[in-house]
Amino acid sequence: MKDELIRLADKLIVAQCMALVALVRRFTQVRVANVEPPTSWVVIKLVGMGDAVLMLPILAAIRAQSPQRLVVVTTGRCAAVFSAPGVADEVVILGRTHLLTRLRALWTAMRSCDRVVDFEQHIFWSSALSLLARRRARLFGFHTRSRRRNLAYDGAVDPGAAPRSMKEIFDELARRAGVMPPPGLMPLPVRHDRAARVESWIAANGLRKGEYLVVAPGSGAAAEFRRPTADQWAEILVQLPPDRAIVLAGTRKEAKLIAQIRERISARLPVVELDFHLEELAHLLRGAWKVVATDSGPMHLAAAMGVAVVGIFGPDTPERYRPYNPISAAVTLNLPCSPCNNCWVYREARCTNPDRYACIRRLSTEAVLVALVGKANANQGGV
Repeated sequence: MKDELIRLADKLIVAQCMALVALVRRFTQVRVANVEPPTSWVVIKLVGMGDAVLMLPILAAIRAQSPQRLVVVTTGRCAAVFSAPGVADEVVILGRTHLLTRLRALWTAMRSCDRVVDFEQHIFWSSALSLLARRRARLFGFHTRSRRRNLAYDGAVDPGAAPRSMKEIFDELARRAGVMPPPGLMPLPVRHDRAARVESWIAANGLRKGEYLVVAPGSGAAAEFRRPTADQWAEILVQLPPDRAIVLAGTRKEAKLIAQIRERISARLPVVELDFHLEELAHLLRGAWKVVATDSGPMHLAAAMGVAVVGIFGPDTPERYRPYNPISAAVTLNLPCSPCNNCWVYREARCTNPDRYACIRRLSTEAVLVALVGKANANQGGV
């Protein structure tokens, strides 16, 4: 309900105010010759932990152009990615607590920056934040179907209708803003104490590096229709080779699903972890044999950590969101009605298939097993 209200306010209130401010800014903007390179950047990414992971090479490229100051404006959903050591000089986390302090930090960052890059693709909240920048700053964002939103930017990139990787789309926007990111992903930096805690946890649970499978069955807080059911997960996991330990990883919001999966595969004695910090999860993923996950932040994080990932896709677009490393794979039914959930609809898709959510509910167990171990029915166990 809260997300629905936020989206409604975004369309009915924020959009109108943003368009008006954008028009005023265009008529009063200070035109400055691009002689001096920017020295202070603000990057905006409010939601999408997976997107935040894909942006790490861009942020590193900005910071490499010394002297630069980089401030990231985000929310709690992405904060752990941007707050990892060395990623940004400052992270402004928007939220309801300590509101005045957060707004003061936001205002200071926006009024002192030379360049703003908005990596959101559809919402008006982020373009409204961009317009807080001083008039001499240059603003960059995505060219979208909304003409009002497009008014906010001095330079824009069209993601295009043809499916291509979000990593490549983000990189194109970065280049438009004057940054040259490297082509591949970048691992999340992990603090030494967090890595040490994971090493102790691995030893305490009798796991061996390179021999355990990490399963991230969740799909974020607001998109349950994107993930297989507990029964589907169980059918996959009980057929894995018996020498592969299973680690079920997620957040407290996914505890019920993980408990249901664990109950169904109790004979495999899976290890469960719900309390890891994101950096700790990254270190756990780095040491995995493989990772299997829905289209989610952990899927992209595992790919960034250099692990072979099997990404499970239902209503989403594998061509845009598949794990972006050469040793990973995406599994999808690729139904005629797919994809119905993409960067333009912002999780507002509605299933139109008479067999509701068939794209994920009818996903082949064999296809996932083939992607994981190279053949189906690797272990002839049952649920």
